[in-house]
Amino acid sequence: MSYVNDTYDIIILAGQSNAQGCGRGETTEEYIPDPDIMHLFENCTYEVRVKDGIEKMCVVCDDPNLYIDIAKERCDEAGKISSFGLSFAREYKKAGLLPKGRKLLIVEAGVGGTGFKKKQWGVGDELYERMLRMIDYALSLNSESTLKALLWHQGEHDAFEGNPPEIFESQLCALVRAVRARYNLKDLPFISADFVNEWKNKNIDICAPIVAKIKSVTEGEGGVFIETADLLSNNQNHGDGDDIHFCRESLNILGRRYFEAYKNLLNKK
Repeated sequence: MSYVNDTYDIIILAGQSNAQGCGRGETTEEYIPDPDIMHLFENCTYEVRVKDGIEKMCVVCDDPNLYIDIAKERCDEAGKISSFGLSFAREYKKAGLLPKGRKLLIVEAGVGGTGFKKKQWGVGDELYERMLRMIDYALSLNSESTLKALLWHQGEHDAFEGNPPEIFESQLCALVRAVRARYNLKDLPFISADFVNEWKNKNIDICAPIVAKIKSVTEGEGGVFIETADLLSNNQNHGDGDDIHFCRESLNILGRRYFEAYKNLLNKK
C-alpha cells in the first residue's frame, strides 16, 4: 500500500542506539500499530568498516530507496525491540495534536554506535546528510506536511571515544542550528535526554562532561533536556548484561517524557 500522498506531521528521531531503539523485556503498555502513525526508513544493515581512514559504524544499503509503513516495534528471535519514538507518537495522537486527515511520520534516522568524533553526525557528515535526505523526502510527498520536532538521543560514543566536551558542544549546537536554518524553523522543538543511569554511573568520569554539554546545548537552544536516572537498562530489567540501552518499559516511559517536554515547549509559544 502506498502512503506517499498522505499529509504528515513529521517527527525526526535521530542519534545513536537509544534513538534507534534497543529496548527489550516486558512492558506495562504494549504498542499497538496505528494506521495514523507511520515511519520512514531505509532497508539497510549496519556494519563496522573502515571509511575515510576511520574504523566506524557504517550504513550498508544496496537499495537506495526510502520506505513508509505503519510504525511498529522491530522483532527478532528473542522478541520485540522497542523505540521511544513509538510512545511519543502514541501520546501525540492521544493528546489531540494530530488533526483529522493527517498522519504522524517518524523519520527513523538513528544509527547505533555513532557520534561526532568519527565524523558521522557533524554538519556535512554522512549520517547528518542521510538524515537530511530522509527529511527532504518526507517533506516532498505533500506540500502540506510539516516538521514538528527533532528528538535526539546520542553522546555515549563521544564519551568513550574521548571527544573533547567543548568540541562536542560546538558540533551538537551546529547540528541543531543547521537543521533549523535549512527548514526555516528557528523554533523547531529540540529535545534530548540523559544516558542510561547504570552505564553512566560505571563511567561517570567520561560521561558527566558530555551529558553536561548535551544539557547546556539543549537548553541554550530553547529545548528540553530529560532526566533518566530512574529508568532501567535492559540488564537491570531482565539480566541480559546490556547496561547501555534502556529496556522496553523504560523506552515506553521515555517517549512519554519526550512528549511532555514537547507539549511544554508548545505551551511556551
